[in-house]
Amino acid sequence: MATHIVISNEDYIKIDDSHIISWVDKGNAMPSLSSAIHYVIWNNLPGQNEIQTKDPSTGNMAGNTDLSSSTDAVENTTVQELLDWGETRKGQIDSAILDYGNALENAQTVWTDAGNLDSTFNSVDAPLAFDWSKSWIDYDSNYS
Repeated sequence: MATHIVISNEDYIKIDDSHIISWVDKGNAMPSLSSAIHYVIWNNLPGQNEIQTKDPSTGNMAGNTDLSSSTDAVENTTVQELLDWGETRKGQIDSAILDYGNALENAQTVWTDAGNLDSTFNSVDAPLAFDWSKSWIDYDSNYS
C-alpha cells in the first residue's frame, strides 16, 4: 500500500519514492485537482505534509495548507484516496508494461518456432510479426 505521494500538478506524481508517473500517464481515474493546487506532499514526516496552492492566473504561490492526517481533505478528495489511487495506478502501469513485454516475447517465440532463424540464430525469413508502433500504453485500459 502506498504511504507517500508527491503530486506536482500537471507535471508528475511520485509514489513511495519508487514510481514516478508522468502527468500524461496518470490514467482516467485520478481524483481531479484544480489548477489552484501546485503541489500535494504526503510523506508521513513531521512538518513536510502540505498542499501548496497558487494563483492560476499568475502562477504565483498563494499559500500552504498543512496536512496532519490521511483523512485530511485535498479539495474534493482525501490524502488516503490519493494514496489508494496511486497504489492502484502503479499496479496498472506495471501490469501494462508486463503485458507489452509478454506480447513481444510471444511474437518472438512464434517467429522463432516458424523457422525464421538459422543454426547461428540469424534471421533468414520474414520480419518479426509485432506491431512496433505500440507501447505499454496500448496495453493499459486505464490510460486516459
